[in-house]
Amino acid sequence: MLRGRGALSVFLTVLFLLSSAPLIGAQDDDSSFVRAESLVVVVHDNVSHDSDAYTQGLEFYHGRLFESTGIRGNSTLREVNLSTGEVIRSIDLQASEFGEGLTFVDDEIIQLTWEEGVAYRYQMETFDLIANYTYEGEGWGLVYDGHQLIMSNRTDVLTIRNATTFEIEGTLNVTLNGLPLTHVNEMEMWEGILLANVYQTDDIVGIDPVSGVVILHIDASGLRPQGAGVLNGIAFDSTTQSLWITGKEWPMMYNLTFIEPSIPTQPEPEVESPETPPSSSVDSIYADALLAILLAAVVILLAMNLKDGGRNPPNEGASE
Repeated sequence: MLRGRGALSVFLTVLFLLSSAPLIGAQDDDSSFVRAESLVVVVHDNVSHDSDAYTQGLEFYHGRLFESTGIRGNSTLREVNLSTGEVIRSIDLQASEFGEGLTFVDDEIIQLTWEEGVAYRYQMETFDLIANYTYEGEGWGLVYDGHQLIMSNRTDVLTIRNATTFEIEGTLNVTLNGLPLTHVNEMEMWEGILLANVYQTDDIVGIDPVSGVVILHIDASGLRPQGAGVLNGIAFDSTTQSLWITGKEWPMMYNLTFIEPSIPTQPEPEVESPETPPSSSVDSIYADALLAILLAAVVILLAMNLKDGGRNPPNEGASE
């Protein structure tokens, strides 16, 4: 009787392992994070831009273009003619200050400084100073999402601030394909996505403003003019539904959209060389092999059990 129960236990164990076999290899799946969609830019138009402007922030307001420029001694807040690139009006920051990102909250402008830890609030029509705020760390990019301010500071952590008081209300960790993404710089809201350029690269990323996950990874290479600085400046004109980018000391601004990259068709090789099977194929092979081994074990156990007289052989009594 004990022998029969032991065989039954082994049999049930084998059945459990068989039912679990399809799960083998699934633990290495990398689907625990959202992989960013890869896009490239398509240029539809270009206009002149001040090649002496060390662009740090770019923003449209009711079709009018505003810009923040950097470099100590040359930092400005300015309104720019989109068609010609000419400066319509401008004010200078203090010689010791390095201008950074800017954004609009209704008809007021907020402009950051880099290492000085001061943000300025201006009246849009006059550039009159309304208020200033202090903060710790570096100031890089700034955007208003309609409710709160979002500020970048070189790290992978964006700071959420009150649009009226500039007080910190939260943070947002930025990740690209599951890893922290640093050097998020100038930012812009576009179709509910937080667009940002990654400093010292030709990359633009689209960030989910709720989770901080990068869902778009955009290749903007090939636009930087020879001898110009890095990409820096993204602005969406809601009056024309057009998106514009430029960079530090670029002589041009570009109106663009994003598309999926085309993949060239590869000719079929005449002779296929053996390749290492993908991990999913390897997992399938291992699962099939384990299944075969376990089935063989079941057959052997059943055969041994039958050879010994079945699960409950009759009691033949004492030998005479």
